[in-house]
Amino acid sequence: MTDQRFVDKARRDRRRRIKRIAIAVLAAAVVGVLVWVVWFSSLLAVRDVRVDGQTTYRAAKILSAADVPVGRPLARVDLTAIQSRVAGLERIESVEVSRSWPRTISIDVVERKAVIWARVSGAIRGIDKEGIDFRSYRSEPDALVEATISVTDPAQRLETTRSVASVVDLVTREEPSLRSELQSVSASSKDSIELDLTKGRTVVWGSDAKGARKLEVLRSLLGIEAARYDVSAPDQPTTRE
Repeated sequence: MTDQRFVDKARRDRRRRIKRIAIAVLAAAVVGVLVWVVWFSSLLAVRDVRVDGQTTYRAAKILSAADVPVGRPLARVDLTAIQSRVAGLERIESVEVSRSWPRTISIDVVERKAVIWARVSGAIRGIDKEGIDFRSYRSEPDALVEATISVTDPAQRLETTRSVASVVDLVTREEPSLRSELQSVSASSKDSIELDLTKGRTVVWGSDAKGARKLEVLRSLLGIEAARYDVSAPDQPTTRE
């Protein structure tokens, strides 16, 4: 009887080993199939590309720049490369590229929004709140403020343009009534911004620092009839006939 128990135990152990091996082989086979389906087969290959968020660009323009490899397995698509290509479009401020299983690439973009325009090498160019010159217009855009930037050094011109755009963006967001009276803006440096208002009035703004405080002071000053308002030092504002 003792020998039979040993035989039975050996058989059970052998069956357990065979079962474990079979399960391991089956698991490996399943993993192999899944890897093949996800990484190499056409079952989960790119079939569609979705573009969202564009405002002035046509979807076709973004799709052309993205150059998504339709037909490639979704898991093997280089999202970073697509993002880099789309980000290279001049009107794109930011872009996010993601996989939408089972067969779609999603491209979500945010386009730059112009707040001022300026003549650059004879062209009418839209400039966003960061001072980035990013698009051309056929004619002067009525909805934007004209900016004259009298700076030749490229680095200083960008810094000055950024400051001017920041001021106009602030006025547009916080003081719509003043924005409706704003005809143009000029600057010969980042610290010498001036606003040209209706009725021949000028606001000496100075730099883009302390913008909220300057707006607050200017609201009160505009109640005084004058030709020139100086809020460059907002705690010591002045007016001049």
